Amino acid sequence: MLILGAIRRAQRIPLRYNAINFQNVAPRNLSSVRQNFRVLGMRFETTGTNTTKTATANTAASPKPQTPRFAYPENLCVYHAGTGRITFLACLKISTLFIFAFFGFVVTPAYLDREGLSPTVLRTTLSAIIPLLFVAYTTSPFVSFIHMRLPPVARQSEDMLRRFARAIPADTELDITTMSFIAKPRVSRVKLSELRPVSRRFGIVNLARDTTAENAARKWYQFRAVGDFNAQGSTATRAPWVWESILNVIQKPRV
Repeated sequence: MLILGAIRRAQRIPLRYNAINFQNVAPRNLSSVRQNFRVLGMRFETTGTNTTKTATANTAASPKPQTPRFAYPENLCVYHAGTGRITFLACLKISTLFIFAFFGFVVTPAYLDREGLSPTVLRTTLSAIIPLLFVAYTTSPFVSFIHMRLPPVARQSEDMLRRFARAIPADTELDITTMSFIAKPRVSRVKLSELRPVSRRFGIVNLARDTTAENAARKWYQFRAVGDFNAQGSTATRAPWVWESILNVIQKPRV
C-alpha cells in the first residue's frame, strides 16, 4: 500500500507542475499579444495625426484668393432727389387715387341716382378726374434716383473716379428711377448719349430721350417707356461732383 501511494503521488506531481507552468505562461503570452496590438494602435494614431497635421499645414500654407476691395459700389448713386420730396410725392399720388375712387365710385353714383344727369354729377365727376390727370401729368417725369454703372478701374479710389468723371464715355449706362401711376418705382436703363437737355411741361422736364424704337418693340398692353425726366436739385452726399460732370456731358453741343 505504501508503494502504490508513492507511485500515485509521483504521477500527480508532473500534472500539477504542468498546470502551474500553463497558468504562468498563458498570461505572459496574452500580455505580449496585447502589447503588439497597443503598438499597432499607437502607430496608427501617430500616422493619422501626422496626416491630419500635414493636411492642416498644407491648407494653411495655400493662399486663399482675396476678393478685391473697392471704394465705390458698381452702381453708384449719382443723383438723389431727397427723402422728403420723394415721400411727399408718393403720398400725393396715393391720396389722388383715393380722391378719384371716392368721388368716382361713391359720390358721383349717389348724385346720379338722386338727380340723374345734372350739373352736380358733372362737378363730382370732374373732381375725380382732374386731380388725377394733373398729378399724373406733372409728376410722372419726377426722378427719384439715378445710378451710374462704374467700371472696376473707377471704383478703386476717389482719384480714379475723378479721372473717369472728367471724360465719361458716351456708352455709360444710367439707371433712372421714376414713379409710376401708383407711386411704384420704375427703372429706365439708358445710355448717357441718349439724353438731351430740353424744357417741356412748363419747365418741369429738363432731360429727354427718344423712345420710339423701344415703344415699337413693346406689346400693346405694356406701359410706354419713360422719355421725359425731371432731375433737378440733387441731394446726393457721396461724390456729388459726378452728377455735375454728367450734366456737363449732356449739355455739350453734339454734331
